[in-house]
Amino acid sequence: MIRIEYSEQSELLAGRQVLARPCEDFFRDAILEVSPRCSGPEDWTLSLAPSLMFDSSGLLLLINALKEYSGPASEIRFRLALDPDAYRDYYSLGPESVHHLRLLLPVTARRSAVGSSGSATLDIEFDYCTRDLEFPSSLADVRRMNTPLALLMECHGEFDILFANQVAIFSALARDLRRHPLAWAKAILSRRRGSWKQRLGLAYTRIHPDADVHPTAVVEGSVIAAGARVGAHCVVRYSHIGERAELSDGAKVEFSVVGPGSWLMHDLVIFRCHVEDEVFLIHGPYQFSCFQSRSAAFATIMMDYRPDAKPIKAMTDSGLREYHGGFLGSVLKEGAKSLGGSLLSPGMIIPGETWLAGDLASIHRPGRLNLPQRQPLPASFDGRDSQDCPADSQPVSRRIA
Repeated sequence: MIRIEYSEQSELLAGRQVLARPCEDFFRDAILEVSPRCSGPEDWTLSLAPSLMFDSSGLLLLINALKEYSGPASEIRFRLALDPDAYRDYYSLGPESVHHLRLLLPVTARRSAVGSSGSATLDIEFDYCTRDLEFPSSLADVRRMNTPLALLMECHGEFDILFANQVAIFSALARDLRRHPLAWAKAILSRRRGSWKQRLGLAYTRIHPDADVHPTAVVEGSVIAAGARVGAHCVVRYSHIGERAELSDGAKVEFSVVGPGSWLMHDLVIFRCHVEDEVFLIHGPYQFSCFQSRSAAFATIMMDYRPDAKPIKAMTDSGLREYHGGFLGSVLKEGAKSLGGSLLSPGMIIPGETWLAGDLASIHRPGRLNLPQRQPLPASFDGRDSQDCPADSQPVSRRIA
């Protein structure tokens, strides 16, 4: 018999969410889901640290490794054997003591059998969802994304919760597809381009009967929870939409989680984002970013890319660290608001209840009397440099034949 010991969450995880549910509920249900698989000939106690983020697929990897172990050790540690691309995109903000892509997990198994002694370390390997992301050559080279199909990740900072939700989307999709024969039938009949796995993933949808999804909306590889509203011409792809979430007409959500009661306004785009509950987003797009409970963003530029190709730096519980993935946005903590005209550098974390705004002196507002007057353009329309123009010259207008 394998007993799972998990008592509390770390301070970083308290109040946070995975797949639009409080971490406490998500982790507890993962343990309950694997309980029938915990029978075995030997007694083990599997202790999970408060900083560990996991789902049922991740727990099964640990349980199966224990069942297959036949050595004499009384104590077992577990180590992730990571693919280089998965390490780069999901784990590179973790501990610096990673050797040969082997990452020690905060998990210990102890055996109560008489005569056992010593310790051992077992390597855990993921299955992956593999996809090549193609970009314009002016932006970046083709990048291979290897997303683990199980969640086992230690939380070292705010961005790890974003990464955990990215993994959880695909891990849950892989589990759901095993018991969804209709998706298999749709994938077989599909005429879409792409690999079999891509067609199968896109063929899956789970829409709650109480959700309101407009007939023109496109929902692929996604879950829509009770009371959610998806407006006309919305696109929801490889995402999880929580209860009572509002997607106004034209909103597009890809590889993202939208929490309960959050609002995404008309034509907003979010890509690889984690949105918790009661969040308000308008104007966008927002990418590779995390919006905690009751945060909001209005016409904000959240930079997620460094054109000089240098690593993006982000804050973790061990200080400022370099992120080795290509793209990383910002985190707005609880109650933070980023107002129109704000510009955030990659890897930024906005403290809770903070309100960001652009330079007030540059805002044209009612009552302002010193509005800019008409001035000559800095360069003429006929290609001449402005330095060649007389000081009193007026803007040159050209009629296009």
